[in-house]
Order: sequence, then structure tokens, then C-alpha cells
Amino acid sequence: MTLLIPAKPRIVRSLEAGSYLESFLWSAVAAVLAIRAFLAATGYPQIGGGGLHIAHMLWGGLLMLAALVLTLSVMGQDVRLIAAILGGIGFGTFIDELGKFITSDNDYFFQPTIALIYVIFIAMFLVFREIERRRVISPAESLANAADVIVDAAAGGASYKQVTEAIYLLDRTGTESPVAEALRQALHLVQVAEEKSPSLVTQIHAFISRGYDWLVHKIWFQRVVVLIFIVHALIFVAISLVTAVVAGTGKGTLDLAGVWHTNERSFAAIGELIASMVSSLAAIVGVIYIRSSRRAAYRWFKRSILLSIFFVQFFLFYENQLGALGGLAGDLLLLAGLNVMLLQETARQEARFTALAHQHG
Repeated sequence: MTLLIPAKPRIVRSLEAGSYLESFLWSAVAAVLAIRAFLAATGYPQIGGGGLHIAHMLWGGLLMLAALVLTLSVMGQDVRLIAAILGGIGFGTFIDELGKFITSDNDYFFQPTIALIYVIFIAMFLVFREIERRRVISPAESLANAADVIVDAAAGGASYKQVTEAIYLLDRTGTESPVAEALRQALHLVQVAEEKSPSLVTQIHAFISRGYDWLVHKIWFQRVVVLIFIVHALIFVAISLVTAVVAGTGKGTLDLAGVWHTNERSFAAIGELIASMVSSLAAIVGVIYIRSSRRAAYRWFKRSILLSIFFVQFFLFYENQLGALGGLAGDLLLLAGLNVMLLQETARQEARFTALAHQHG
């Protein structure tokens, strides 16, 4: 067998990279939070004895190794997702011990550690978003991603949505070649089989779509969404204002004038206040858009939550260490809900555009 190596190897982007990288990131965040909470609850036990201490960083390395072995040895998108989650847990377990490696006395409890870890996660998120950003998709990339869906379908892991998107991708990029035509035919066969016997993933997706379609036609649903984000914005602004005022006076009392004139005011408290106000402004823009475009409103709500996660929570973690967990958990729940609603609203718009195209075609 002759192995043909192209003269100019290409980097072909995976269109599913965003979901894998997001799973990696949230798994890493969850690992750090779970480890810190567990250690605090159990009194920070140590594994080892007789001068030995097995740091949990080593378990993180083992999990990252397992993720790498899975990626290199097993095919299929489901396996990649498992590897992303394992790798994320491993990375979170590893980075949790950052304080030991940036202090001369190996201080795990070094106060800025949580804030530094948070900055690392924010940087990762921004880099992952840049990788995920879908610029112009080349014919070669559409072929490679369509072929990837066929591989997954052969293992019984491709959903109807994935197959349909792969066919749409080939048609949109105008890829015309014997290989492209063969892929189209294979994808259509998989699509028909999936329609006759939908997988569990397809059934869950259809259930969520029906549920969202039912909700958006209810008057109270829009009001509840607006209320949630207004309350969220007001709570964080109120907390940040109180924190900034108390930090500004240095006396534990409320003095609105003192926060702007004292030389002792807390940088973290003022940063938290400014970030909260900017996040709230984004939420207000979303409220303005909700009547004309739900999709635009959801995007502004998502920006508001991301601003809260990236900046407000950073200052909260810097000041309170793990005391800010409740606020972060709430933000992550809102972000997850918004992602689901954005996907459903995008699917509804695409369905409408497709119907209009058929009518005028």
C-alpha cells in the first residue's frame, strides 16, 4: 500500500470544533470548582505519607493522557466529545494547583490564584471563540466535514440534524466532483434511514424544538425572559454598588460620596461596579430588541451574561475566593438556557427562509 502525502499539507477546520472546545472549557471549570469545594468540605486531606505527597495535578495529567489516547486511537464524534470532557477535567485538575508553582513557598492557598485561573479560562474562551468563528468554508473543508459525518454514521452515531447540515454544506459551497457526488448520495441514504428510525439524540432534539415552539407562542414567556434578565442586572448592580461603597468608606458603612473621594477605595469593588453596569446596559438593549427580533434580543442577553461571567465574576472571585460560586452557577445556567434558545430561534429562522425559497423557486 502506497501512502500519498500531499506536497502542501492543509489544515482543515472541523465545523464541530466549537462544541468540543466548549465542552473542554466547561469541564475544566467544573473540575476546579468541584476540587476546591471537596477539599474545603473534607479539611484538605493529603494522599501519601512518609514524606510523599501525591498532588492531584498528577491525576490531571493522567486524564489528559487518556483524552489524547482516545483521540488518537478511536474514531467518531461521540468519542471526541468524551475526550474533550476527560481532557477538560484533566486540565482543570492540573491548573487548580497553579498557586504552588508561582509562589516560592508552594502556597496552594495564594489568594490571587483563583482570579489568575479565572483569567486563564477567559483567555481560553476567547481563543476558542476565534477558532470556532466560521469564516468562508472552502470546498475541501466541506468535503472533509461531510466525510466525517459519514464516518460517524457508519458507527451509528450521526443524527438527522448532522446529516442534513452536511448535505446543506456541500450544496452551499458548490462542491462538484465525483467524490462530492458520492458523499451526497451516501448522506441521503443515511438521512432516509434516520427519518425512518430516528436516534435518541434526534428524538431529544425534536422534543426540545416542539417545547420551544409551544413556549414562544405564549405571551407570558417573553415577559418571564425579560423579567429574569432585568432582575439579574439589578441584583448585580445593587451588590456591586454596596460593595464599592463599603470598600470606599473603609468603615463598613454606606456613604455614596465617600466611594468617589476616598483614596482607600477598592480597585476590585469599583471594577465590579463598572462591569455590572456595562453588563446591565447590554441586558437593557436586549429588552429593547425583544419585540422586534427574539434572536437579536437573545444575543444581547448572552453578551450581558458573558460580561458578567468574564468581568463581574472575576472581581467577585478576586475578593471572595469561592464565595462567588453561587453567582457563577446562576450565570452558567442562564448561559446554557440562552444557548438552547438561540439554537432553536436560529433553526426557526432557517426553516422560514427555506420555506420562502421553495415558494419562490
